[in-house]
Amino acid sequence: MNSYFASVEQQANPHLRGRPVGVCEHLGGIIIAPSVEAKRMGIKLGTPVWEAVKIFPQIVLLPTDPDKYRHVTRGFMSILRDYSDDVEQYSIDEAFVDITISCRGDYSAALLLGLEIKQRLRLEVAEWVSCSIGIGPNKIVSKIAADLGQGDLDRICAVRPDQIDLLYLRLKLTDVPGIGPRLEKALHKLGIFSLRELAGYPLANLLNQFGVPGLWLHDMANFRDSSPVITAEEPAKSFGHAYTVPRALRTVTDIKKLMFKLSEKVGRRMRSYGARGQVVHYFHSGPPVIARNEAISFSKQRKIKDFIDDGKDIYRVAWQIYREAIHPHTTTPFGVRVKIMGISVSGLKYDEPQDFLFEQFERPVWLTRAMDRINDKYGEYTIIRARMHDAPDEWAKDTVGFRNMRVKN
Repeated sequence: MNSYFASVEQQANPHLRGRPVGVCEHLGGIIIAPSVEAKRMGIKLGTPVWEAVKIFPQIVLLPTDPDKYRHVTRGFMSILRDYSDDVEQYSIDEAFVDITISCRGDYSAALLLGLEIKQRLRLEVAEWVSCSIGIGPNKIVSKIAADLGQGDLDRICAVRPDQIDLLYLRLKLTDVPGIGPRLEKALHKLGIFSLRELAGYPLANLLNQFGVPGLWLHDMANFRDSSPVITAEEPAKSFGHAYTVPRALRTVTDIKKLMFKLSEKVGRRMRSYGARGQVVHYFHSGPPVIARNEAISFSKQRKIKDFIDDGKDIYRVAWQIYREAIHPHTTTPFGVRVKIMGISVSGLKYDEPQDFLFEQFERPVWLTRAMDRINDKYGEYTIIRARMHDAPDEWAKDTVGFRNMRVKN
C-alpha cells in the first residue's frame, strides 16, 4: 500500500486530498507516514515534525488513528483471499499472495490478476488508497518488483525467472529489504559495493563475519528465497512498545512514569495473547549531541528466572537494567536525557495462566485478570495502577507499525 496511513486519512477526509499530509504520533516527534504530496516536497518517513513544517509550513499534521487503518487493511485482505487460500499478512500495509495454482506460471495472467485487484481495491475499499504490486518466482523477488519504478506510485511490475539477472544492473545494496545503511557500511569494509559482488562473495567469509545472518545475505544477493507464504498467524516472538516524547525527559520521575506506562502496555498485550516471557529488553535514546550530530543511545536486555506478563514486574526489571547500567550508585540521571524509550519482552511461552499453591502469590494474578476484564468492557485505562495516574494521556498511545505488526480483528 502506498503512503498508507496518510492516504487512508485523505480517503476519510476529502478536504485533505491533494494536500501534503503528515501522520505523526505527536507534534514533537517524527513523520511516520507522509502523503504522496508531502514526499514530492522532500518530506520523507522519519522526517522530524519541525523540519517538515520548515519545508512546507502549511503541511497538515494528523495523529495516528490505528482503528481506521486496521479497518481498511481488513478490506484489502478480504479481496486478496478471494484469489488464493495462501495469503500472508506481512504487516498492516503489505501482504504476500501465492498464485502459483491459479496462474500456472503464466506471468501475463498474473499481471491481469494484479490489475483486477487494483480495480477492486479502488471500487470496494477506498478510491484514494493505492497499492503497488510485484510479481515474481519467490517472495524476495516479488517484494523487490513492487518497489521497482519509483516514479510510479501506483505501479505493477513482474520479474520473470529469466529476468532476475537484470536486477543486478538496477539495484543498489540498500534496495534489498533488510540491508540498511549500517549493514551497507559493514559490507563496504569487506570490499563489497554492489549486489553482484555480494552474490559472488564466499559464503564461508560471510558466515565468519556475520554469523547466521551471513547465509541470509548470501541468499538475498542471489535472489533465493524458499520461505513459503504463511497463511496462519505465527505466535509472536516478542511483544514491545516504544514512544518518542515531544520533549526530552530529564528527571527520574518522568523517566519512571514513561517506563511504567510502556511496561503496562506490553504486559496487557502479552496477557491478551496468553504469553509470558523471561527476557526483558530496555532501550532509550537522547536527542542528538550538537557537536557530534548523533544521539546517545543505550540498549540492554536481561533474562530472569521466572516467566512474567504483569506490567509492574516488567517495569521492575527494566528499571533495574536502567539503574545498574546507567547509574549504579544514584537514581539521579545526571546528564541523561531520554527522547525515545522502548521496552520489549521475549523468550516467550504460550500457555494457561499459572496456578499458585499459596493465595498470597495468586492475588496479583487475580488483580491483573480483574483489571483486564474491566478495561476490556469499559475501555482502556478505565482502571489503572496508581503509579500511572499522572502520566500524560498522550504518552504511548495505541499505535501500529509497518513491519510484522499484528492487526487486531
